[in-house]
Amino acid sequence: GYFYFSGFREIYEKLEGKHLRILVGMEVERELMNKVKEFEIKNEDEYSKMEIRNKYNESLVKIFNDSNVFDNEENSRAFKVFLEMINNGKLEVRRTLKPNHAKLYLFENRPDHSQGGEYPGTVITGSSNLTWAGLRSRYELNVCMRNKADFVEGKRIFEDLWEESVIIVDKDHLEMFDQAVVSKIWFEKLYSPFHIYLKVLDEYFSIESKDDIRLPKEITNNKYINLKYQEDAIKKAISTIERHNGVIVADVVGLGKSIIASTVAHNLGLKTIIITPPHLMKQWDDEYRDYFDFNAKVFSSGMISKALEYLYDRDESERLIIIDEAHKYRNEATEDYVNLRKICQGNKVMLLTATPFNNRPQDIFAMVSLFQIPNRSTIRTVENLGEKFADLIAEYKKLEKANRENSIGNEDSISSISKQIRDIITPLIIRRSRLDLDKIELYKNDLDAQKIKFPEVEDPVSQEYDLGDLSELYLATLYKIDPEKDSKRKAFLGARYKPLSYFKDIEKYKKQIDETFGDFNMFVQTQVNLAKFMKRLLVRRYESSVCAFEKSINNMIDNHNNLLNWIDKRKTFPIFKKGNLPIIDEFYASNYDNDSGSLFDDDMFDRQIEKLDRKGLVEIDIKDISVDFQRDVKKDIALLEEIKNDWFDIPKPDPKLISFKKFLKDQIKSDPKRKIIVFSEFADTVEYLYENMKNEFKVFRYTSRQANKQNKDIIYSNFDAGIDAAKQKNDYHILLATDAISEGYNLHRAGTVFNYDIPYNPTRVIQRVGRINRINKKVFDKLFIYNYFPTDIGEKESKTKKISTLKMKMINTILGGDTKILTSDEELNSFYKDIYDQEFKKQNELSWDAVHKNILEKVKISNPQLMDEVRAIMPKVKIQRTVKKDREGVLVFGKKGDDFVFKIGINPLEYQILTTEEAIELFKADPSEVPKPISEIFYSKYEFVKNNLFDRQKELKIDKTRKQALDKLDQIIKVNPFDKEYLQDLRTALTYDALPKEHIRLINNLAAGNFQTIKEQIPPRYILAILNTVKKIESGDETIILAEELI
Repeated sequence: GYFYFSGFREIYEKLEGKHLRILVGMEVERELMNKVKEFEIKNEDEYSKMEIRNKYNESLVKIFNDSNVFDNEENSRAFKVFLEMINNGKLEVRRTLKPNHAKLYLFENRPDHSQGGEYPGTVITGSSNLTWAGLRSRYELNVCMRNKADFVEGKRIFEDLWEESVIIVDKDHLEMFDQAVVSKIWFEKLYSPFHIYLKVLDEYFSIESKDDIRLPKEITNNKYINLKYQEDAIKKAISTIERHNGVIVADVVGLGKSIIASTVAHNLGLKTIIITPPHLMKQWDDEYRDYFDFNAKVFSSGMISKALEYLYDRDESERLIIIDEAHKYRNEATEDYVNLRKICQGNKVMLLTATPFNNRPQDIFAMVSLFQIPNRSTIRTVENLGEKFADLIAEYKKLEKANRENSIGNEDSISSISKQIRDIITPLIIRRSRLDLDKIELYKNDLDAQKIKFPEVEDPVSQEYDLGDLSELYLATLYKIDPEKDSKRKAFLGARYKPLSYFKDIEKYKKQIDETFGDFNMFVQTQVNLAKFMKRLLVRRYESSVCAFEKSINNMIDNHNNLLNWIDKRKTFPIFKKGNLPIIDEFYASNYDNDSGSLFDDDMFDRQIEKLDRKGLVEIDIKDISVDFQRDVKKDIALLEEIKNDWFDIPKPDPKLISFKKFLKDQIKSDPKRKIIVFSEFADTVEYLYENMKNEFKVFRYTSRQANKQNKDIIYSNFDAGIDAAKQKNDYHILLATDAISEGYNLHRAGTVFNYDIPYNPTRVIQRVGRINRINKKVFDKLFIYNYFPTDIGEKESKTKKISTLKMKMINTILGGDTKILTSDEELNSFYKDIYDQEFKKQNELSWDAVHKNILEKVKISNPQLMDEVRAIMPKVKIQRTVKKDREGVLVFGKKGDDFVFKIGINPLEYQILTTEEAIELFKADPSEVPKPISEIFYSKYEFVKNNLFDRQKELKIDKTRKQALDKLDQIIKVNPFDKEYLQDLRTALTYDALPKEHIRLINNLAAGNFQTIKEQIPPRYILAILNTVKKIESGDETIILAEELI
């Protein structure tokens, strides 16, 4: 009948000195999940003896290489005996000509044991195959017969079948068996470590993609070109989306993330929803959607609720969701984020961001959670995504606390957290820097062939303007806004922004604040941070321009008076619920990320607060707040009025503007072909500059207020070097802009970026430079960056000009304590160069895999025969390394479905997950290194790793708030028999850690008898999408590819 090797293993130790003939009647094949099933070959009558032998040998090779049957110490030892018995003529295996299901075991006695020929042997026949199941585990029924007639008849049947059978292996056909079977299985094969290293690289870096993927050039009829690095990104993005439901495309600024996303959208062919900043809507709607021919509806980032309505009004077919500038959606407590989770769930997701790692662990976790279910993640770089991030977030918060308490020495710890995050999300992210394109030979050669070069970016240079007679007033104003520590001067207190500091009995409200806002201590800290933030913001507006500063002063005076009016009329102080109020810094940042000045325009601040007011607020009785509060608010109003009078009662010259105009005229005169981009953080400043420059310069201005097609066309024709030369114009030489233009525009006819405000954020400077440092056309060999600072020309030394007191105060207020060591302008320039270089290096560092990709590519080109040998390496090969590595143990490389996993066995009871970077570095080998056979202790470690290689992720530890929510749902389910199915599904989703924090807070605030409202906030469609996503996480085929013993 059947002969599985498991049957031989059961008896091999008893076969010493005995001769064994096995006649196999059936075949074997491998089924998914390493289960072996039986089958008969149809129409086998048509097969020749050679075909039957080959078929059996193929099945034996397949079962050996693809299953785990032989992949342990006992079976390897048994197989060694199997081969030895064949070699010494003690074992023969044949296959019946036709399928034969009979089971017959003949034990022939030696003549001296045959009782003179009357007891020639024993016959056993019945239901048992020569398999482990047939001999041990399955219920079988057999008959044992010892009389002579039965044995003679049994032997006759056997010999008749044997004579006309097909030889599989015996001593005379050993060479044939070696070629057909032994040479094709992994058993005792010793490939060189360099072969195995190349095998790992080839498996890992090969991008499985469909043959019919269309690239930008074909899709857009030559409007866009094909670049190898973009082609790889497109293929990898499609593959990642299919494996993980989403992808983060995070190439640095200027490498074409939108082109990659549009090409992916075209190839996937799904109906698409695009969420993008307002100023990029037309680009997505009119250009990418049209040129790349995909069906999409575009929504601005301020209309996410409308996007959700649009989605839920339509059928539940799967869609592609593209989120541009995705790093802005990082706070789980906001309404926009909650709506985004609903939009993304059950769909495919593409997140576009140039700064994926510039955030806290909780921010990155929020982004990843848009398409990953933390407790049922598809990635295998960690055993449980949610639990690992919970640990990293807790560690990061400890470091933040230590930093606030002025502890030092946290940089290495923060870097470690950042690296761990990068390692975890590697399967989900596509990120290449300009350095990668220069150092990865495949990409560099492609760019060179297409004559594409990047210009060199010069170090930032400080440009100064002299305040002259305004120096004293300038410095006095700075000290009023932000006094020195322990100063006795009259100064801005920021009382309005930190009312909790004035509560008479804070304990009285602690419970209410805890329940309403989630965390009392965090809420108190938020208010303290807000007061500091508003001071910092006011100084930034002050430094930017007199116009921006005047508007800020007026608005702050109005807002303070409005608060006093509220208190006078309602006798309460308003505090807004966290559920609708973002963390304060993010609330402000979200309103001027692209155009900061708009926060103060047209009372937008108050309108934002009114919008929050309509969504719910908590009012505190003014009797519970110290009278010092209103007194201090009035003091702040008086101080703001005083500052206003100092500056604006009598018109004053603007030395910053006067100096700036002169600088521009000198620049244009010295390099008339080099256009200039002038950036300000604030729209008010841009408008002010435009009004004061339009009669003297060919100047155009762009803020979010000017975001229309006509203005965009003007910018393209005057500043985009990528458009046809016939369409290029020279109506404008200078572009004044906010950061509304630092995303999504090609401005590379300009070769200089001028930061009119002191740049407090190096990431923003790099994004600005990215506008003129584009992939599609090089205009200038060098690009320049200028920063603008106030100074007092009166303070000079012989050779080195010291940083004036006012400049130092300004920089320190805006940038913080890192600048306190600076004493000279040279040091200031060095400081800005250093922080720019650090950020540039962080954003443009060489990818860890560049060196490995180059090695693989070099071998592919120079030695294709070696690559053929590498690709012929069968799975489960095991060797011992002879070169010492920095780890010891058994290194295992496995594959589950389309995902790879690396683990190392430390001892028989311990293993560790390795990042891809760590593992490939361990596999790395020199061509000269020779392998050794594995040691006797190999299998003790290997077995433990193998048995846990693809284990399902362990359950997430349940934190306090989620435990409360689960308990609350349990209570509601008990008292509400209706909607039980929805509530149980909701509970299941909660156990998967699939709900954002805001939803958990909503559940915790539910009354047991009033759960219907939750269905509006957490609709059944959303919950079902979560559960269906979990069901679709297929385990996939499991394969152990390679193993190495590191000594």
